[in-house]
Amino acid sequence: MIKDAEEFYKILNEGCFPYFPVNVASIAAEKRFLRRSRKEWQHESAFNFTVMLGSRVIGAVGIMPENSRPYNAEIGYFIDRELHGRGYALQATIQAEQFARVFRPEIKRLQALIVVDNTPSIRVIEKAGYKREGCLQSYLKCGENYYDAYIYGKIIR
Repeated sequence: MIKDAEEFYKILNEGCFPYFPVNVASIAAEKRFLRRSRKEWQHESAFNFTVMLGSRVIGAVGIMPENSRPYNAEIGYFIDRELHGRGYALQATIQAEQFARVFRPEIKRLQALIVVDNTPSIRVIEKAGYKREGCLQSYLKCGENYYDAYIYGKIIR
């Protein structure tokens, strides 16, 4: 929801996410992203979900189908740094995957791209049953730096 922009901005900018490939410059920029996200839902080109703990926004998870191969989709997530290690990212990943299974029958494969040094995110995706398929050199740009990224995949149907 647009009203959650300030909370997302705070999580992403105060949480020290060196391997997150999106830079949120301002609350206004986050509001623009959330408006775009709503339109992407309407066009069925991306599906972003807020991760809640009670009434508190603690992160997000998204599924982004490839334009040219809609049977493939990327899954990505982030959780407020102060709540890392409690299983919220894993649960969000599992629930987003369930959404894809039930509501997006055209999606056969989910994949995640994770910077090789992002050990916590690697643990999450491996616990969710994804298999490492390879390493893409200088694949993800985070801030001004380019990082090698593992590609993980899971066939969901």
